[in-house]
Amino acid sequence: MINFKKIIAGKIAKAINLKEEEIQEYLEIPPNPEMGDYAFPCFRLAKTLKKSPQEIATEIKEKLEFGAEIADVKNAGGYLNFYVDKVLLAQTVLTEIEEKQEKYGSSTIGNGQTILVEYSSPNIAKPFHIGHLRNTIIGRKFV
Repeated sequence: MINFKKIIAGKIAKAINLKEEEIQEYLEIPPNPEMGDYAFPCFRLAKTLKKSPQEIATEIKEKLEFGAEIADVKNAGGYLNFYVDKVLLAQTVLTEIEEKQEKYGSSTIGNGQTILVEYSSPNIAKPFHIGHLRNTIIGRKFV
């Protein structure tokens, strides 16, 4: 399957000389589909590059070159919004579904590990206090 996030991160990293892994951590999925499929916030770069996020977004956009994977790139405010090619995305997903059949969407993450599921049930006849909260939010991974 095509990893659009990795492709975008690679192109941005090449344009601004940052590590691809760092760029992948910055990439976000916008809250609204009209804002694109991925967004790169330029605010974190403003201090180091000593420019406004809008200027950084414009400069990066001018340096980017994409193949068929990315249909459009727009800068809005301090963000670069990326729109993936929907036809290519659909073809990629359908190919993966065809290859994996009933295994599509499955994962082996956590295989061989013990999982403990706990839930708190504070006494409703008593006030909820910090001791209840502590047990509610603490978790531990057992290997």
